[in-house]
Amino acid sequence: MPPPHILSQYNEIVPGAADRIISLAENQSEHRQKIENKIIESDIKNSRLGLHYGLIIGLISVIGGTICILNGHEVPGSIIGGTGLTGLVGVFVYGSTQRRKERASRFKAEMVPAKQSDG
Repeated sequence: MPPPHILSQYNEIVPGAADRIISLAENQSEHRQKIENKIIESDIKNSRLGLHYGLIIGLISVIGGTICILNGHEVPGSIIGGTGLTGLVGVFVYGSTQRRKERASRFKAEMVPAKQSDG
């Protein structure tokens, strides 16, 4: 958005130009907010799907490992069950660490004052 004195100059050249420019900025802002909402909804959906699929994979590996152990295959059963659980724990810890870093960087960005443009 241009500063008010520039908008008034636009209005002098083309009557109603300031209203059109403001309307354009409002429409662009509304469009951007709709896109951001869709992205957030998609991220939430993907996160839930990841949790559900991770749970399914974890349960299958633990159940598969247990079945192997019960059928006399202790070493392969332990490897299957242990690998599944280790993978799930690793992904959970990695995800938690990434979310913590993201929140910290957002907090830092919010604390830094925005630059003022002269334009």
